[in-house]
Amino acid sequence: MHYLTLLLFLCASITYAEPETIDIEKAAMIQQLEKTLSRVNQESQSTYQQFLMIQELRRNEMMESPENIPLDYTGKSIPIPNYQDLMRRRQEKKERIDQYTADLDRLYARYKSLESEKETLYEKIRTLEQKKSEN
Repeated sequence: MHYLTLLLFLCASITYAEPETIDIEKAAMIQQLEKTLSRVNQESQSTYQQFLMIQELRRNEMMESPENIPLDYTGKSIPIPNYQDLMRRRQEKKERIDQYTADLDRLYARYKSLESEKETLYEKIRTLEQKKSEN
């Protein structure tokens, strides 16, 4: 009889312990997802800041003239720029603008990917929290 009582008591304690274990597991999963979300959020902010900086560099590059000839107001004659130097400067400027554009495209795609990942993590956290509150 004592064995039967002990067996029933053990079975009852196991069934009552399972929901608590599940809640602890869900809490641990939520905590891990929140850590991942925090990391993704920081990377997203960093990517966005890089995007803004390169966007500004590109904007400034596009506004500058490749024919920057220093003006001399002392009355001395201004040297005529060498054609090859002028063409080289224009080509370098075009290459910088093209590089900035490629960097912007890459950063934009990365930012969108991170935002999508954040949304997925938010959804997983919400789902786990709902399941946790239902139990």
